[in-house]
Amino acid sequence: MRFSNGDRIRVRTVDDDGLPIVRYGTVGAELPDGGPVVVMFDDLLGGDIVDAGEVEMVSIDSVALVLPGTDLATDPVLRAGLAAMWSAEVDLAGLRTGPLRLLGDPEGSGLRDSAESWVLAEFTWDGAMHVVRAVLPADGTGTVVVHAGRMNRWDGFTTS
Repeated sequence: MRFSNGDRIRVRTVDDDGLPIVRYGTVGAELPDGGPVVVMFDDLLGGDIVDAGEVEMVSIDSVALVLPGTDLATDPVLRAGLAAMWSAEVDLAGLRTGPLRLLGDPEGSGLRDSAESWVLAEFTWDGAMHVVRAVLPADGTGTVVVHAGRMNRWDGFTTS
């Protein structure tokens, strides 16, 4: 993939303690295809050279939280905070959305749209309606994935 100066990107890496982290930044220089990328990370002064294979473009549907603990999705009180957590991650990524409109009960615990997922909120992005979803992956890892996608992918969910 070719990156251009000014592209918003993210790099998934590990910190000094071996814990996974996501860092956001901007491409600082154009380099040949497949070569390293100069990245200006948001949380560091100066640039850093990163292998192109570790760099991902940032878009509204690529920002996702992978959180340990299925109770974050199955407990309505905890689930009500997931849309705000996702919105904070979008802010860290340097993206801006329209205001979130929480769905479900007044606390915003969402609408169940399958046995393993809930639609938590809706918002506009680039003129189109999108939804924030919480999903329990089928791989049994005990995690919750919170991400966004186009509204028309989830027609027919109900309030029950």
